[in-house]
Amino acid sequence: MSEPAPSKGGATARNRFSQDPPPDSRTTDTYFEKLLRYIPADIVAGYVALDGILKEQLYTPLWLGWAVFAALAVLTPLYVIYVKTTPPGLTAAKTFHWFASTLAFGVWVFALGGPFAVTFEWYRPVYGAVLLIVFTLSLPVFESMFYGKGNPPAAPPLNPGTGDKT
Repeated sequence: MSEPAPSKGGATARNRFSQDPPPDSRTTDTYFEKLLRYIPADIVAGYVALDGILKEQLYTPLWLGWAVFAALAVLTPLYVIYVKTTPPGLTAAKTFHWFASTLAFGVWVFALGGPFAVTFEWYRPVYGAVLLIVFTLSLPVFESMFYGKGNPPAAPPLNPGTGDKT
């Protein structure tokens, strides 16, 4: 099978629309890993540690699991605004990031089960898996709409002659 003929600029028709993954991603990233990029690592570590402590106890009141979830959900946007971005402080440029990270934290905990699994009789792990996948696939679209004013960001130019990204 022969390669498609190069178009103007040296790009072939086959790879004209191909895009490389983001530099910090791997093709083996799971939906959990992709979602975790939006949540500050300190919040993830705090939840995992506190959830482990609560699960070690013989009896943990239901309200305590919800309190941990709520406290970290409130702390997530504050972390993004004041700790993880420069300069610290609330600016319009950070709006999508703090909002997305807070929603991502909630979806991540829901996918893990968290207090949702022990509180709601209707909860099933499949609901968390479906929400995780749909949310993870939707987040980049909403990010593109927010930052691109409705237009997705343009793909980087192709390297003339090779068809590779530069």
